[in-house]
Amino acid sequence: MIRYALTCADGHRFESWFQSASAFDTLLKSGHVSCSLCGNRDVSKALMAPSVATDRPEGSGAPAPDEGSENAAAPAGRPL
Repeated sequence: MIRYALTCADGHRFESWFQSASAFDTLLKSGHVSCSLCGNRDVSKALMAPSVATDRPEGSGAPAPDEGSENAAAPAGRPL
């Protein structure tokens, strides 16, 4: 499954899930993808930031203790 951020020609932004990238392309070409707000079928993918896992605690904007220094030692049990 893949989630896309989508935009219609009227500027509405929405998200939808698809079985695969090729499934999205097939559905779009056949007219089966439409705006969830107005029904417009002129839909395109919008820029979407990926979700990336980190070792930082959630909500922390500060770098992890070993970041920011090239000479910092790796914590015990953590590979370089």
